[in-house]
Amino acid sequence: MFKNKDNMKRIFTFFFTLSIFAMNFAMAQNTKLTGKVVSADDGQPLPGVSVSIQGTKQGVLSDGDGNFTLTASVGQVLAFSYVGFTGQQITIPAGALPVIKLKSDNHMLSDVVIKDSYGTQAKKTYTGSAGVVKGAENENKPFSTFQQALQGEIAGVNVQINSGQPGALNQVRIRGINSITSAAAAQPLYVIDGMIVNGGADLTQRAGGTLSPLAGINNNDIENITVLKDAAATAIYGSRGSNGVIVINTKRGKSGKTEVRFDAEGGISSNLPLPDAGKPLTPDQYRSMFNEAFVNSGQYTAAQITALGTSYGLNSAGNNWYDLVTKRGSQQQYNVSVNGGNEKTRIFTSAGYFTQDATVLKSYLKRITGTLNLDHTVSKSFSIATNLNVSSINQNAPLQGSAYYSSPLASAYFLRPFQLGYNADGSINSSVTGNANFPTSSNSNPLYIAAHDVRGINNVRLLGAQTIKWNIWDQLKYTGYASMDYQTNEETSFLNAQMGDARSLNGSGTSQYSRYANWLVRNQLDYRYNIHGVEDFYVDASVGYEAQKSAGYLNTAYATGYPLTQPTLTAVGNAATPATASESTSNYTFDALYARANINYKNRYSLSGSFRRDGGSRFGTDKQYGSFYSVGGAWNIDGEDFFKKQNILTTAKIRSSYGTTGNANALANYQWRPTAGYGFNYNSANGQAYNTVGNPSLTWESSKKFDIGVDFGFFNDRLLFNVDYYNNKVDGLIQLVNIPWESGFGATQTSQAQNVGALQNKGWEFTVKGVPVKTKDFSWNVNLNAAYNANRMTKLAQNNQVNGNYWLANNYDYYTYYTRAYAGVNPANGNALWYTDAGRTSTTTNYSAAARVPYGHADPKITSGFSNTFNYKGIILALDFYGNFGNRISDSWSYYLNDGTYITGANKYQYTWLNRWTTPGQVTDVPKNVYGGGSSSNSSSGSTRFLYYGDYIRLKNVSLGYDLKNLDVVKKCGISKLYLYARATNLWTKTYDKRLPFDPEVPINGYNTEDIPQIRTITIGLNVGF
Repeated sequence: MFKNKDNMKRIFTFFFTLSIFAMNFAMAQNTKLTGKVVSADDGQPLPGVSVSIQGTKQGVLSDGDGNFTLTASVGQVLAFSYVGFTGQQITIPAGALPVIKLKSDNHMLSDVVIKDSYGTQAKKTYTGSAGVVKGAENENKPFSTFQQALQGEIAGVNVQINSGQPGALNQVRIRGINSITSAAAAQPLYVIDGMIVNGGADLTQRAGGTLSPLAGINNNDIENITVLKDAAATAIYGSRGSNGVIVINTKRGKSGKTEVRFDAEGGISSNLPLPDAGKPLTPDQYRSMFNEAFVNSGQYTAAQITALGTSYGLNSAGNNWYDLVTKRGSQQQYNVSVNGGNEKTRIFTSAGYFTQDATVLKSYLKRITGTLNLDHTVSKSFSIATNLNVSSINQNAPLQGSAYYSSPLASAYFLRPFQLGYNADGSINSSVTGNANFPTSSNSNPLYIAAHDVRGINNVRLLGAQTIKWNIWDQLKYTGYASMDYQTNEETSFLNAQMGDARSLNGSGTSQYSRYANWLVRNQLDYRYNIHGVEDFYVDASVGYEAQKSAGYLNTAYATGYPLTQPTLTAVGNAATPATASESTSNYTFDALYARANINYKNRYSLSGSFRRDGGSRFGTDKQYGSFYSVGGAWNIDGEDFFKKQNILTTAKIRSSYGTTGNANALANYQWRPTAGYGFNYNSANGQAYNTVGNPSLTWESSKKFDIGVDFGFFNDRLLFNVDYYNNKVDGLIQLVNIPWESGFGATQTSQAQNVGALQNKGWEFTVKGVPVKTKDFSWNVNLNAAYNANRMTKLAQNNQVNGNYWLANNYDYYTYYTRAYAGVNPANGNALWYTDAGRTSTTTNYSAAARVPYGHADPKITSGFSNTFNYKGIILALDFYGNFGNRISDSWSYYLNDGTYITGANKYQYTWLNRWTTPGQVTDVPKNVYGGGSSSNSSSGSTRFLYYGDYIRLKNVSLGYDLKNLDVVKKCGISKLYLYARATNLWTKTYDKRLPFDPEVPINGYNTEDIPQIRTITIGLNVGF
């Protein structure tokens, strides 16, 4: 019996020992762990965090959502490190990993990540050139498009806000003008949450007004904006990356406490004050100048001049047309958002309302937006993400520009002060008889036009995307992405029969419907390989396939001949003559295989490379596919032992890249195809004729980009300094080349689009940012950037040719003006003089004999931004300046608005009145005021006289606010954020040409066309969070 007891003890001991061993074996067994890393400050996911197992060579990087997966054992130690954040270590527990919350290092400013459509990289190991603007920096700014807030924020990014029309298209250039085909062809590529969208072309079909395709984006929904500039950053976008890429990432939900936020802002707006030189003449000044012009002509008696003055109404009181067509505007915006979730599901949703009533008659924008971004972790290895953005826009825009008689701003200058806007009884003057009224289309009452014309557009947009992520194993991940951008536009344009541009047609009406559907799918594999035997040495590689299709549809009905007695009947069906009805489609497709790799050793040495095989329907059959690539390298000198012997520099990095990109936006959808159309009458039969010649070899414009830069951090990265030098060479510029008549295409088709031109942009970029002062109660943040760009043509289909008002020649800037050389005024008699030769050795009074010369250029050589934020115990003052230097700008209608030649057809500038020649011996640049036939009759025609210095500095934004969240009474109310502020835009502008008669911020081509001017806003607002 005892023997049996001993046996039982032995058996029990054996199984007990075995179970203990099994437990230890199980604990030592590797298991697959999934975790998430977020910022402790705001709960936002941190991409690119280094997660390693101490004592091993194993490690991974967190993905774009902060998630990571690796195989480890319970009890091992995980180390987390991230640039700009304090490192952290945890022991792996037996259960699930907690959410890792890294605290930011307040002494560091380099906590920047670069996120594009294909992944996320830490700035420290990034080999490319890119700039990042956080969305929080631009929230609540009173701008109708986010590009306005981008102005002056990043070196090398030139944003021209050349119209005060709310929602209008802005012109953006990154590192100069890289295409000469059209303004839209030179715009950068835009990407919203991974979706490549149309961002550079006007949405509207109507003439004289614009609506940006990006106007539906709510600034308050933007998490960050990344601008990609060099080949290492843009070559992955292949045939569409040549002009740079702007990547917009919207806000996403974060785990933890649900946050509710409400923002409200309202205020007033007004036109920027006219420069003294450009103010219209008062009635008394105009009357004097009118009489003087006729007297100086020597062709009229005093009685005749008096009679002329009476016929033109010079005996009436007069009015100020600029004041009549402009007004005080207003604007409001309201936003509410909810942000929250848990470890598995996170959500961000928002709704916004923005309205801006502009400072010109019948100009406004109303916008409603909604956003829903959802992230859900299905399992340890599988997650999904949903993006949904909807917007509805209603915009009304009058005809703009001096090409239209109905343009209110053009009318403000062209109408004489004695053409009265109102009758004596207060009604709008609609008389079309007599010089004192509005006898011609070119002399129309803008008040009547504003009351009767209709020019509206309704835009509805749905932008949605679905992403799935599958961690196949520790180092291999799959991402599937599908998105759609769908827009509809309903446009109505009615020009009345009484006055304006459609007067000769008895009124005109246009009804247009357009829709755009844009689909994109992407499949991508990401692999992380840790090189065995070498610590902190790894390769990140990605390979993928991407396809995109866009389909556009346009339906237009146009009619003329409206009943004059029924001005409210504006529909096309009410017209007597339905002139045209048409519909058209326009589609394009792209597809690509791409790959990208990054090699990193100890965060010290980085090498990168990308490749894309890209094809598209816009390219001719002879060259429908092309290859684009980039190589880049970076050396973080601060990782070297010798660097640690000094204490001034904290970080130091040298980087360089080279590669090729393309520009597909320089081509129209069917431009390479020979196209023909019906609708031509020939001998009473329906005939067909060629619309375009076509060219099967027509393809993208190609860009070769070189960049070298240095990044330095001083005093524990309290101060960061960046310098870049770049050289971009563009080949295959599309130009029209003459073809012989023998080709058989006839006189109407004598040219063919070919890839024959070339240009170059090279320059320098400088950025200084940091926190020069930081104490317990006070901090000062500063961001200073400047960029110098030199543009020149290097190859042309035909050298030394006149291109409108520009000189197109090798070694000249693309927008080089070509005009007659003005020599000033003869002091003896006040006659205008011009040079007869480019060397300026002799002069003439004959305008036709004057030499035309290249003179100045429209695009600026230097652009800069300077931002300061001062915070004293929650009182925050922010000042943003923008500067533009080294260009000339011109006035499209200078010959109407200067001198006496057209005294009966337009008002004049104050500079002309105050500086005109009146006395022998007087030295001035404004000739004698003469009406017709005099020796100065051409003195106001186009010449270098009307090319002005475009240099200016502008205080574009100033705000003063108080952060109340730390007050006890606020905390007791359960309020986590309470910020009150006042803001003003465009408060001050410094120009450097006293002759300049208009605001210096004009379109890229340098010409002022009397569009709606920029506005000044003064608003107050509050941000409340719970």
